[in-house]
Amino acid sequence: MSFIHRLAPLALAAALLPLSAHAHLSWLLPNQTQFGAGGREAPAAAFDAAVSEDLFIFERGLKLDTLRITGPDGKPLEAENRTSSRHRESFEVKLAQDGTYRVSNVSQAIMGAYKQGGETKRFRTTQANLAKDVPADAEITSFAVTTTRQQTFVTREDSSKFAFAPEGQGLELLPLSPVTDLSHGDTTRFRLVLDGKPLPNATLRLLRDGNRYRYKIGEEALKSDDKGEFTVNWSEPGRYLIGANFGERPAQGQPQGTREAPLQRASLSATFEVLPK
Repeated sequence: MSFIHRLAPLALAAALLPLSAHAHLSWLLPNQTQFGAGGREAPAAAFDAAVSEDLFIFERGLKLDTLRITGPDGKPLEAENRTSSRHRESFEVKLAQDGTYRVSNVSQAIMGAYKQGGETKRFRTTQANLAKDVPADAEITSFAVTTTRQQTFVTREDSSKFAFAPEGQGLELLPLSPVTDLSHGDTTRFRLVLDGKPLPNATLRLLRDGNRYRYKIGEEALKSDDKGEFTVNWSEPGRYLIGANFGERPAQGQPQGTREAPLQRASLSATFEVLPK
């Protein structure tokens, strides 16, 4: 579904909400972000997917609903060697060509409430199961679609070679400069998009790994400009997460979403690696 075109006519308030120090984070983490060409066999990047309260500490495996892997030429690829455990989900991507690869995991849920026979019931379902979980004759009292995306990037040899079009569903980051082979002191330019369109004046959060071992979470606020673009200054080595949340809020007295015009909510986490100079 595409929702962003409805924001102005419905006068819905959109806000990117700050990440909480106590919230659970979901993320994709590569074993490293920069690879050489290798020998006879192409190198393979390994990825872990998990949910945790402390950043990059494996607590619970993240369900991999829809993996979308894009090669440097913009063409889709498949994951290999997928495994599952209590604390993490894992897979590999073969890096057969030079350039930067984008790896995303996307999930979508439909949540809300309806009245039937004088009783109010809440539901959480998917588009495929909507007809089964919500009766066709029910009176919908709230209806929202939530899209969640975890995103990361890895490179073989040339970090400046990439071709990423918007995937067009929920929040995502489009790199405007190399996002791997980073050292502290480097800067990276991004565009934040919602359903494939730039999202201006939005607040994001930058978190550095190791918050479990610090008294302060190590969080920095970022903001996109009127083109949806922003710059990150990588001031210290480490692994980082850029996070954002979006939520439509209806005006006072307006419907809380319907089947035909659901409210949209979205979240994004994107991970990066920064090495010492």
